[in-house]
Amino acid sequence: MKTLPLIALTCLCLAAVPFVRAQKATPKPQSAAAFDAFWPKFQAAVAQNDKAAVAAMTKFPLTMPYGVPAVKTKAQFLQRYAKIFDAATRKCFASAQPERENNKSARYNVLCGEAMLYEFDLVGGTYKLVTVDNINE
Repeated sequence: MKTLPLIALTCLCLAAVPFVRAQKATPKPQSAAAFDAFWPKFQAAVAQNDKAAVAAMTKFPLTMPYGVPAVKTKAQFLQRYAKIFDAATRKCFASAQPERENNKSARYNVLCGEAMLYEFDLVGGTYKLVTVDNINE
């Protein structure tokens, strides 16, 4: 009689194993700490107009708004920097407050002006600028 409760308890424990494993396998949202460490560096590089530093924190190819060719290389980025980060955008970045896209995503967005959206995401464990978009298009 003692073996029956022991067998039942063992079966219950074994039945719970897949659920515990499933919970561990579900990725948790990336901690905001990584972005919090990245953002002041990116913000300062833009404020100082440090093209090389901003390029180092950018993923290539950099996706651009509809109809604008992607920035494929660091060299192209440096050539097009003044259009991507014009004076108004640099001023916006000085006080911009990035917003997380959603609780399940590691992506952050910065909206400058009425339409320009700058998106940052994890790339190989490091945050990078990944997209510049015109939300009115």
